[in-house]
Amino acid sequence: MTITVTAEHVYQEPVEVVAATHLCKFPNDYDPNILSCTTVEKKRMGDGRTYTRRVAAVRNVLPHILRRVKSLQEEEFQIEEECWWDRNLRKFNVKSRNLSVTDWVTMAEASTYSPHHQNPNWTHFEQEGVITVHGLGTLGSLIEMFGKRFLSVGAQRSIAITEKLMAERGKKIKSFWYSEFLFA
Repeated sequence: MTITVTAEHVYQEPVEVVAATHLCKFPNDYDPNILSCTTVEKKRMGDGRTYTRRVAAVRNVLPHILRRVKSLQEEEFQIEEECWWDRNLRKFNVKSRNLSVTDWVTMAEASTYSPHHQNPNWTHFEQEGVITVHGLGTLGSLIEMFGKRFLSVGAQRSIAITEKLMAERGKKIKSFWYSEFLFA
């Protein structure tokens, strides 16, 4: 069985700010489950887009009762994220998938960030997450139910973290501009 979760949000910041925040938001103090995030490839493509591939180590948050399969007992899992930033179209696309435990669980997310149709200085965010558990019977159904909740809560938490980080970045910029140093 496959579970699909969608999320949508409007950031009141330009796509450029949201994309830059996304690309540097992990790890952070707000999400202790992201242990590390390493850029493994970054290149400018022939069509002007920038491609970034990162691998994150994430804490295994499966409840112990769902860790009956040996490969699900790992302390951390690996997630791959691919990002395409098109400055000309002002579009940022992100795809992520699990690299660990793919023999039992497949998780994938696809996100799109684009200018909002009513205000081009805002960002419209859309995300679809899919989780499929293969061949684990009743345990697989329980993992799918947990996965649906995890993806839903995770999407909302990621939105909130992005908002917090953009607000912090905005405060730093404003305090820099208005500091006594600049006006002395």
